[in-house]
Amino acid sequence: MTRSTMSAYPEIRRVFSGYLHEDMFADAGTPENALRTFWSDATPGERRRFQREAKRLLAHISTLDVDAVRELVHALGGRWVPPSRDALVALLAAAANFDAPADR
Repeated sequence: MTRSTMSAYPEIRRVFSGYLHEDMFADAGTPENALRTFWSDATPGERRRFQREAKRLLAHISTLDVDAVRELVHALGGRWVPPSRDALVALLAAAANFDAPADR
């Protein structure tokens, strides 16, 4: 991933480094719960930015293999290692469709 591509996802980088970190399983249990925690913590503007970037990132990863997906997650600040490209797709797709924090 190039630096310009990385700069296209500032909210994703902030969320991945802040919520999909090395203590994510101890703190949240699952990547989905980690992103739901972000959702509860986030302002409406942060949520909108994250959803827009998640939709763009979904399009970007559609042709990547699992190793490239893992490198991408790491480059974006996450320490979670997706078991497959489909796992990241499912996580981003779910997050792109989250509603208000009360849906937890």
